[in-house]
Amino acid sequence: MSVRRVAETRWWWIRHAPVVGPSSLLPEPDAPPDLSDPKRMERLRRHLPPRAIWIASEMPRALLTATALTHVRPIRDPDLNEQDFGDWQGRTHDELWRDGDADYRQFWTAPAAIAPPGGESFEAMCLRVATAVERLTQVHAGMDIVAVAHAGTIRSALALALGIAPARALSLVIEPWSLTRIDWVVNDWRVVRVNGREAFL
Repeated sequence: MSVRRVAETRWWWIRHAPVVGPSSLLPEPDAPPDLSDPKRMERLRRHLPPRAIWIASEMPRALLTATALTHVRPIRDPDLNEQDFGDWQGRTHDELWRDGDADYRQFWTAPAAIAPPGGESFEAMCLRVATAVERLTQVHAGMDIVAVAHAGTIRSALALALGIAPARALSLVIEPWSLTRIDWVVNDWRVVRVNGREAFL
C-alpha cells in the first residue's frame, strides 16, 4: 500500500546582508547592504532548495541581497518590509539614548506595543506579516519559498508559527545572513531552524 505524501509549504527565511554603517543604526529605508562576502553567499546558496519561489521585501537591503543570491527575479512584497521606525530612522540607538529623547525612553517601557514617532509598532508589524505569510502560504501551497527580509519580519513570522505574543518574539535573535525555516504541515506550523548561521561563517 502506497503512503500518500503530505504536502508541505516550506519557508526559508533569510535576513539580508549587514547594512553599511554602525551596528546600532536604525537604517533608512533605502540603506544599502554590504555584499562584499561572496564566499558566505555561496555557502548559504548550498543550503537552499534548487527550485523555489523567491520573495523579498521591497526595501533595497533585502531586495539586493536576494538578487545577489539567485538569478530568479524575486517577487517584491511590501508586507514583508521591516518595522517602520519613523523619525528614528537614520539614527543609532546610542545617539537616541544619549540625547535623552523622551519618546525613545518611553518606547522601551513597552517596545512591542508603542510605535516610534511617525512609525509603526511591532505589534502592528506582526499582524501585517502574519496576514502576508498566511496569504502567500495559500498562494504557493506545497512549494519551497525563499523569503529575504528583515529581523523584525522573521521574528513576526516566528511569532505566528510559535503562537507567541509579539513581546516574546522580540527576544529572538535574528542575525544578518541567518537562515530560519518554518513549514506549514497539515494545518499547523513546524519550526525547523532559527537564526542558523554556523554553516555559513
